[in-house]
Amino acid sequence: MGQINSEEILSSEISSYEELLAKSLQLQGRVKETQASLEAAYSGIINAKHVFEEIKKENIEELRVFRQTVTREAAEVTQAIKHLKSNLDAKSLSDLREYVALCERLKTLQDTGFKFPV
Repeated sequence: MGQINSEEILSSEISSYEELLAKSLQLQGRVKETQASLEAAYSGIINAKHVFEEIKKENIEELRVFRQTVTREAAEVTQAIKHLKSNLDAKSLSDLREYVALCERLKTLQDTGFKFPV
């Protein structure tokens, strides 16, 4: 076996350092690519969040208007029923029930095929 001289050792060390440097540069490139990709994804998320916030505000406002409308309509119906009840006395209520019963009987006859004379 021959002797290993200092030039061979230095050459071997330099080659090892060059390989490490190449790997480091390659890794650095990957890190930069990943960083750029993450920045782009983060920007996309931030933009989507802004869009969502605007849509959420609009939906909340629409729900408030809908709730107010339903509340107002229910109050109007309740008021109309109260007015109707206050205007109907016992006799009128009895007559109304009799009229509704007659209408229901006529509808039943008509549904069974009975033909009313014209």
